[in-house]
Amino acid sequence: MTKASPTATNSHKRGQREDLTTRRIRVFEQRYGKKALELAYHAAFPLTITSHLLYCLRSNFVTDCPWYAVGDVLLGLCESIGYDLYEMEEDTRSVLIKRLSEDKRFGEQQLQKLADFMAQYIFNRFTQENNEYRREWIPLSYLMADSQEAKLIKEQLQSLLQSLLENDEERIKWKELEEKYEDLLRKEGFEPLLLKPSLDELEGESILDDEQKQIAQAMGVKFKPFEFDVAVISPTFEFETVTVNARGEEINTEQHQAIYYVEFLGETPGEPAELSIEMVAIPGGTFAMGSPENDPQRYKTESPQHPVTVQPFFMGKYPVTQAQWRFVAQLTQVNQEIYSEPSNFQGDNLPVEQVSWYDAVEFCSRLSQYTGRPYTLPTEAEWEYACRADTTTPFHFGETITGDLANYRASRTYASEAKGEDRNQTTPVGQFTPNAFGLYDMHGNVWEWCLDDWHNSYENAPTDDTAWFDSEDDNLSQKRGNAVLRGGSWFNLPKLCRSVYRYADVRAERDFINSDIGFRVVCAVGRILK
Repeated sequence: MTKASPTATNSHKRGQREDLTTRRIRVFEQRYGKKALELAYHAAFPLTITSHLLYCLRSNFVTDCPWYAVGDVLLGLCESIGYDLYEMEEDTRSVLIKRLSEDKRFGEQQLQKLADFMAQYIFNRFTQENNEYRREWIPLSYLMADSQEAKLIKEQLQSLLQSLLENDEERIKWKELEEKYEDLLRKEGFEPLLLKPSLDELEGESILDDEQKQIAQAMGVKFKPFEFDVAVISPTFEFETVTVNARGEEINTEQHQAIYYVEFLGETPGEPAELSIEMVAIPGGTFAMGSPENDPQRYKTESPQHPVTVQPFFMGKYPVTQAQWRFVAQLTQVNQEIYSEPSNFQGDNLPVEQVSWYDAVEFCSRLSQYTGRPYTLPTEAEWEYACRADTTTPFHFGETITGDLANYRASRTYASEAKGEDRNQTTPVGQFTPNAFGLYDMHGNVWEWCLDDWHNSYENAPTDDTAWFDSEDDNLSQKRGNAVLRGGSWFNLPKLCRSVYRYADVRAERDFINSDIGFRVVCAVGRILK
């Protein structure tokens, strides 16, 4: 359940007189708006849901709803039950479906439209090859029991289950799912696909004949993929980026616009009334992670260069500040104590520093518990992708770095730029030019922790944006070896501030922490925190 602001006293008193479901929905609407609630109406129809399915529901039924409401619904009203797999609490689902059918803008006919949509969506997804997640969620939706689409999908499901259920563990798993969903919303002719065919009826393999395949092909619908670079979505902020050549000379400036949301933290004595964290939308994509072989500044730890695909996520516009740190430090402890004033250089708008990897993870855990959103450290892949912002140069602003563009040891040069002055301490966040995604201080100021364990190279590294741990047992409550730092700091040489540079010369514990180590947070739909 999403937590209300500490200042919302009247709302809290009213909530005491409400049942839990009513309050959950009311708080959700207050926080995210009516359009997000309308999207939630439709998200209640499937028994389980993924981010892709919810994007498609938005595109087909609530087109005037902002795209970032997808994350609001998944993180505000649903519970994560697997990788990018979510489930809505039963009473909440029932209330939302009732409101959908009673809403004059939608009505009862909307249930039939949703059933038709789900039939087409599931069939298209079901027939895709190598869909490793399909057995977890595709059967768990409602269709009209006698529809042609339902019959075709049930044929496919029967064939899939026949092969899966040769394994006793899989059979037990599916039987538990069947029992769990047997009585949910079975009305007006809607039935969960899982129950037809029943597990007890699976005696032989069934496949689609040629005529059925032709019918299936004819009813297939291509859904327009969601585009993350929609300019009309708000809230947005505008900013200018700079590109320099090897001499540090400005050769280009561009105007950009980025989507973001504001995570309001609330008030504490002595803190700003509107203390918040701004989270910028980072579009997904594929990039070359690491250094090319012809890079003269390359370290072996940056190789081999390899393609990595990153899913959309939100990232802190700035490193976490000392004011933000103090607010979260006074929240309820999750795993360990953290100091409210760890930094050497003092200032509300300076980045927090002298924090260990464990400190940063505890901050994320407390922030997640307080807001209801899953905050965490970025994975290495997310960090480098976000830092590059579609560039391939050593720095996101071009071929070199200068003291006018970042806070680092500017008395040393990277290419043929002029020398600058060393500041010898951290600087307020947001003082320098951002990258094309709208992120500030990605080069210099403070090192930033990543979620992953340290590895000496990218041999056998993931090709997606998941965290790379040494062991499946390694998680957010234990770190067996070195953790990864990125971005460089006010103290470092320019070559250590490159987009690709990786550092792990410290352990995760506090005893090894210096005044140039901080972090920023990400919020990623589909991320599972252990």
